[in-house]
This record gives sequence, C-alpha cells and structure tokens, in this order.
Amino acid sequence: MRVDHIAIAVRDTDVALAFFRRHFPIVMHHERLLGHTGDYDWCDFFIGNFKFELIQSAAPGSFVERFIAKRGEGLHHLSIEAADFERLIDDLERAGVRVVDRFEAGPDDKTAFISPRSAFGTLIQFWKTFEPEPAYPTTATHSYLGTTVRVRVNHVSIAVHDIAAALAFFQRFFPITPGVAPRVGYDGAFRFANFFLDGYKIELIAQHPDVPEGFVTAFLRKRGEGFHHVSIDVDRLAPVVAALESDGVRITGRGRTRDGHETAFVSPRSAFGVLIQFWERPVLGTSA
Repeated sequence: MRVDHIAIAVRDTDVALAFFRRHFPIVMHHERLLGHTGDYDWCDFFIGNFKFELIQSAAPGSFVERFIAKRGEGLHHLSIEAADFERLIDDLERAGVRVVDRFEAGPDDKTAFISPRSAFGTLIQFWKTFEPEPAYPTTATHSYLGTTVRVRVNHVSIAVHDIAAALAFFQRFFPITPGVAPRVGYDGAFRFANFFLDGYKIELIAQHPDVPEGFVTAFLRKRGEGFHHVSIDVDRLAPVVAALESDGVRITGRGRTRDGHETAFVSPRSAFGVLIQFWERPVLGTSA
C-alpha cells in the first residue's frame, strides 16, 4: 500500500497551475485529462517526490462542483494504491467503515472511497493499481527573487478532536509506521502526532485540552475534522516570504519554535483553499 497523491479541488485548473508554477518547483506529470466518471478534469504534478492532483468540474452537478459549493476550493482527497484492494475493502466494510463511490472498469482498474464520516473528516480513495511513475528526489530547488531555495514537501496535516482515536483508526486499517508520539506543538496551544504510510508522512493535530481556544478549535468549529494544511520545508524562509508577498500572496501565522526554526503560512485565500505552511530548515539537503 502506498500513497499516490493528494487532490485539490479548484474552479479553474489553468489558474491554479499558474500559481503553483510561479511559486513552487513543480514538474508536470499529466496534463489535463478527463476523469473516469466523465464529469471532472484533472492534471497532476510533483514537488520533489510529492504528487498533487488538481481536479476541476467538467459537467454541471459534478462531485467537484458540489464540493466547492459546500466547502470552497481546497484539499479534497488522499489517494492510495492498494494491490490487495478487494480484501481491504471487504475488511473495511465488515468493520463498519462506510465505503462509497465505487468504480470498476476492469479487473485491475477499480476504485472506492472511505467516506469522510468514517475517517475523521478525510476522504480517502483506494485504487487497485497505478501506472508506473518517474522517480524524483525528495528535494527540489526554486528561485525566489533571484535566491535559490531548496524545497521539500514534508507532510499533510489532519485536524481531529481526538488524536488517540484517529491513530487507532489508521493503525487498525493501514500498515503505518509510528512517528512522533502525541506531544505539545510549537506554540503550546495544540498537540500533534505523526505516522508514515510507506514513507508518506501524515500529521494529526488537536487542540490542547488546557488551551480550549486556538486555531484548531476555530478550524473544527468552522469546518469539522479533516485536512488542515500541507507543510513544506525550505532551507531559507525569508526570500520565499518576500517573493510571495511581492506577488500579493497573503502570508499569515508567522512564528518560531523554541529551537529557533521559523514558520509562516500562505493563507488559503491566496492558494485555492489550501493552507500551506513553510518551515525553515537550514540544513535541508538535496536528497533528505
């Protein structure tokens, strides 16, 4: 089992692609194609070895159109390859996990989704097989106002009410490797833990029980559990922030950890509904 990509629902793929091309070291994988249900278009690209897919409605009333009407643009689903697709789906259903939106075009072309209601607000897609893909190093480079910056996608984050319950769910149904055990986050107002699925890092965040009001509480109150942000490491943060702000991209939530690492967020209003966090990691390598 491996994670293939995370999908972003957008109103206009061309406009979204222009944003990512300008501000990130993307490598295109597929240009725009019609989706398997015929009611959406998609394309995908890599930042390092981390793949993003953009999906856009191609017909009135499509699932993309409904999603954007309800929640706005933003992170839509996590897509996972499962060679033992049939056994996995059977195990999920026997355990009471709600499986929806199945599609089958042949013995090796099957997909199904875990409903967000069963997976802490996250829509998780399973494919039986994926086509072979090129291998890329984890770290890429991009020029920000003439300064070359190393860039690496670190993880995707999910906001939950209860980290222990969410961890138990993923441990039960996925072959995960534990990462950081639950601990207090850098600003003291939230807790987090993480785990790896075949090298793909997923973070869980929850409000600290001793700090009842904070950004996680506000997110859960407004949107419920689900995808919160994508975290990106850079070896130099200042030129990234300067370049983004010079282009009118809204930067918010700047901070610093106890050990001196700086962080800053791109507002979802500037990034097609996606909250993007940058962490400064001065020792970021080309293959780390």
